[in-house]
Amino acid sequence: MTAYDFAQHMDEIAAWYHAILTDLYPDGPDRDAKELILSHRSEFAKLAAENVAPAIGVAAVQWNRIVVILADAERELGRPGWRPEWTDVYEYYLPGNDVVFGPFGPAGP
Repeated sequence: MTAYDFAQHMDEIAAWYHAILTDLYPDGPDRDAKELILSHRSEFAKLAAENVAPAIGVAAVQWNRIVVILADAERELGRPGWRPEWTDVYEYYLPGNDVVFGPFGPAGP
């Protein structure tokens, strides 16, 4: 998988998760909090594409990891639409074995 494919799949996972929130979760603090997480993930993905500073990259990795964990919970509930090619992204982020930033980034868990 290329870096472009990886980023594209992460964007697709985030969009899928957002659609689940919009379609299945009632308005309220739980949905608002999860949409805020998605917003921060998008913000740092854009920043990381424009700025190679290590701190930006670490933050982008952590926001991606959070979104993948939330999306996986929905996948486990049997929500339709999870695509098999997204599994590589999930398997990269979930165990925290980031080849650049280590298990949880330079700051540790």
